[in-house]
Amino acid sequence: MQWFDVLAAVVVLGAVVALVLGALALSRSNDVEALYFLVTGLFALRAAVQIARLTRPEAGS
Repeated sequence: MQWFDVLAAVVVLGAVVALVLGALALSRSNDVEALYFLVTGLFALRAAVQIARLTRPEAGS
């Protein structure tokens, strides 16, 4: 396991926490807070995927 994989796993955990906080904010009808956490979670998840792809060769190349 490489350091980039560990970093990607940590970012995924952060994304999960943000998405859960967004869902909890939705249940409290706090729309602005929910939107902030959900968008943050999505961007963090996207960043984790990009970090994980840094060490992987492209398929078909």
